[in-house]
Amino acid sequence: MNRRSFLGKSSAVGIGFLGLQRYLSAATGNRTCSPYGDLTPDPKGILDLPNDFSYQVISKFGDLMDDGYRVPGQPDGMAAFAGKNGQVILVRNHELQWDWPRRGPFHKTKAPDANFYRQAYDPGIKGKTPPHLGGTTNIVYDPASGKVVKQYISLAGTDRNCAGGTMPWGSWITCEESKDLTSSRGRKHGYCFEVKATDDGKLQKAIPLKALGRFIHEAVALDPRTGILYLTEDISDGLLYRFIPDKPRDFQNGKLQALAIKGKPQADTRNYTRSPNNLPDGS
Repeated sequence: MNRRSFLGKSSAVGIGFLGLQRYLSAATGNRTCSPYGDLTPDPKGILDLPNDFSYQVISKFGDLMDDGYRVPGQPDGMAAFAGKNGQVILVRNHELQWDWPRRGPFHKTKAPDANFYRQAYDPGIKGKTPPHLGGTTNIVYDPASGKVVKQYISLAGTDRNCAGGTMPWGSWITCEESKDLTSSRGRKHGYCFEVKATDDGKLQKAIPLKALGRFIHEAVALDPRTGILYLTEDISDGLLYRFIPDKPRDFQNGKLQALAIKGKPQADTRNYTRSPNNLPDGS
């Protein structure tokens, strides 16, 4: 069973990863990846897989990137896009905050340059306060050679970039899951940003999509039929939102709405916890 055949049999790549997560956390005596067989212990201790499966590490925390910075830590949500000549472009979040400098891109390497300060959303005050270390990196990968062509910071100066969503025109909406929305340090955080799946090695201008709201964002999903964007919030009393743009693909202007359940103001819509206010399944 090769990779292409495996992915071809999945209705969605995401489903495969959800299943993989279950098997990675399974008890030692129940380590079978149906229908592909038992998991074989990895001598490197990275990832156990069934026979005839393999993995490749293409990027590691602390690696020196093509822009002279290091691969940041705390990778989180990401998406893959088709590039030129069969290449794949991976846009990867980094859920970092400003006071985690050892996990950021500037640890034991060059300091932020002038272009960083021009393009970053919150670069801090040079010589006084450090930049926010969250953001995204782009990885350009060539499946034919099995090698990374280049990798670099694509969005900088943001806070705790957690999840997001893929846009069909070739960009990634990255979301700030800000821990503190009331901080007076630097600029306000808790926004979404659009990052293009580029392969040019350049840092993109970080422009907050303020019409999508300022809160503890998690993920976004676009309905390609209507152009409506749906947003989630990573907090126990969070809401489910939708954004109706004035114009297709324009997330700077439109109407942001929150879901309300008529007649049930105390309804608990979470599906991972039980409470008296849970809604019945299927309601």
